[in-house]
Amino acid sequence: MKDIDIRRFLGKLNPFAAKIKMRGELIIELRGADGSLKDKQIIRNLVTAQGDIFAGAAMYTSAYSGWGMKLGTASTAASESGAGSFIAVGDYVSGSAQALDDSTPKTGGDGIVQFRRLWAAGEGTDATINRVAIVDNTSDAGEADSTGTYSIAVFSAQIAKGASDTLTVTWNVTYEGA
Repeated sequence: MKDIDIRRFLGKLNPFAAKIKMRGELIIELRGADGSLKDKQIIRNLVTAQGDIFAGAAMYTSAYSGWGMKLGTASTAASESGAGSFIAVGDYVSGSAQALDDSTPKTGGDGIVQFRRLWAAGEGTDATINRVAIVDNTSDAGEADSTGTYSIAVFSAQIAKGASDTLTVTWNVTYEGA
């Protein structure tokens, strides 16, 4: 029987060592108090450099426990690192740090992992919402850097969420072979 290099073997099991890529699509829906659709956007996201590390760890643990989403007002372009890779203290929408919906993350089929958050009336209310992030916490504050951010996206148009509106973000992350 041939000896196996355990590290090399385990590296093959790790999709990130095999250069699997992630891409994401968000569906954002803003609804009025009567349930009518006020705004709908479909956009692409960016997985941060830290997000690659989180995703690799999540393959082997229940890493998403305690995770949530946060809203921000800055329109800084999304980036893998630096100012565009997290929602900072200055642009955090107060009250928007909320846990992922109970049913997520879940499989969306064919290599898709789906994250979802519904902000109810009174949660995450702001007239200038420009972006959203999946984060590893639900602390009611902005982030100091990108170490807690899995993924971030900038909306194609600013969202004005009134106190009686609801906002739903459905985030589909697709894992693709290299």
